Amino acid sequence: MIEKELVEKNTITELEQSGLLAHNDTNILKNIDTELISALQKSQMFRPKYLMEVSVLEDVRFPTPDSKYWQAVLERNVMFQNLCFLYFDYKEKLVDIKIKDAEILNLVETHTELSNAQAEKLNIQKDRFKMQTEFIKKEARERVREIRDWTEIIRKLEPEMKYSKDNPEEHMPESYLIRFAEQTNLIKELGASDMNGAINTIAQGKTASKYWNKTHKTQR
Repeated sequence: MIEKELVEKNTITELEQSGLLAHNDTNILKNIDTELISALQKSQMFRPKYLMEVSVLEDVRFPTPDSKYWQAVLERNVMFQNLCFLYFDYKEKLVDIKIKDAEILNLVETHTELSNAQAEKLNIQKDRFKMQTEFIKKEARERVREIRDWTEIIRKLEPEMKYSKDNPEEHMPESYLIRFAEQTNLIKELGASDMNGAINTIAQGKTASKYWNKTHKTQR
């Protein structure tokens, strides 16, 4: 894990020893090193489940369970595709590290001042690749988390669906009729210059209110 990598390498101390940071600046980081590592562990790279339901699947653009279902399926598919491509990024970095090791070995055997300096530079590049692989692993875990959350949303929507789970277009005549009617009503009510922005804000607000009422059993 990236957090383990940072601890084992004592990254903050290395920053000071490299001359990149002054002693006072390093002390600032040392005083909060536990918080920094903890933040890496807890932070989310992608959307939390709440925003998936309230912001992505908002009630104006996706007014029916079927429209929400198919959008959730699309979002999950995109996340899975990106995870597959991330696999190749990860494998490529591992090979890059092997190449650096071979290049370093060739340079060290010559024992010249230039070759030693070049080998040192290659070691730095190798360390960068190693750190990048740890961040790739974190991204992969986060993509799996979002795939899991989309799957939970999909499972929750399935019993409420009116149309087929095999044909993504079957629900559209009804869903889009409701969507366009709602958007037309908002346009009439608002008369706003930035209509898309206004609709976004109102739609997300409505969906957030519905989510709150559903989860807290109180009206807002």
